[in-house]
Amino acid sequence: MDNTTSPPTTNPGTSSGATPFPTEATKPATAVSANNDAAVANPADAKAAAPIVDGLIKRVTQTAHDAVDSVAAKVSAVTDGLRGGVDKVGDTRDEWIESARDAIRQHPFAAVASALVIGAALLSLRSSSDR
Repeated sequence: MDNTTSPPTTNPGTSSGATPFPTEATKPATAVSANNDAAVANPADAKAAAPIVDGLIKRVTQTAHDAVDSVAAKVSAVTDGLRGGVDKVGDTRDEWIESARDAIRQHPFAAVASALVIGAALLSLRSSSDR
């Protein structure tokens, strides 16, 4: 008997000496064909998934419509508020102008004197900032 022969070497991670990661040559035939046909859908699976997909699409579109309607309602409310504010500002401006005209008609000398005082004050502020 010769004791010089070495025992067969095996890969430490495998039990039967097979490679730890199968290659195309070692894969079963069904796995190879399933991978190659993955892009082609099974008609039975497509029929079963169609109601689910349709329901999902309907829910997504309904949610999108609700979101758009909500945003449109908010924008409309803001726009109406801004229009009301602009109208109020315009009305207030018109009221101020009319009251200023009435005050000038009633007290013309006081209006001219006020204008001169305001002009002198603005002139003195401007000349002090130029220095």
